[in-house]
Amino acid sequence: MKRVDNPFIAALHNFKLSFTFAAIVDLILGLVLLLMPNTSTRVICTLVGVGVTVYGVLNVISFIMERASYAYTLELVIGIIATSFGIFSLINPTFLMSFLFTILGFVIMVGSFCGLKHALSLREFGFPRWYLPMISAIATLLLALSIVFFPGFYGDMLMMVIGVILIVEAISDLLSIHRLSSFNKNL
Repeated sequence: MKRVDNPFIAALHNFKLSFTFAAIVDLILGLVLLLMPNTSTRVICTLVGVGVTVYGVLNVISFIMERASYAYTLELVIGIIATSFGIFSLINPTFLMSFLFTILGFVIMVGSFCGLKHALSLREFGFPRWYLPMISAIATLLLALSIVFFPGFYGDMLMMVIGVILIVEAISDLLSIHRLSSFNKNL
């Protein structure tokens, strides 16, 4: 890897790398959600149920290892609640599915805020079409808000819609990276 002495060029290079990585992750996740929505929902629900159960059990074990100190009583309560929630979610996956869509809406919302930040960074770098990723990020944000506030509206097709949105966002990001590379070469 060659050394870059110009801080602007180095920042631009780092920006392109992180933008590319995020776009590839979005593209892969989008394809998985689009092509296997039912499997994706079940896998995510199971992973969340297992993760919450393990977290709860570790909190209970930590409380026991600290010899039941009063300072760790909250840890015991959180551990019992998390373990109970995790086990209930594993036994009754439809319970967790009702919350899954809201959680995914929040995750997409965070991603869209990152997209807005990237678009504003492109504007600061003088990128002429910075508004294209901005429009994509705003569309993604609107979808995320509708998922958070109306999770039951989408039903089974929600995973596919999320997959399509992630794919569109990834393609938009990759096109922006390509244009940014062209812009960088002209400097």
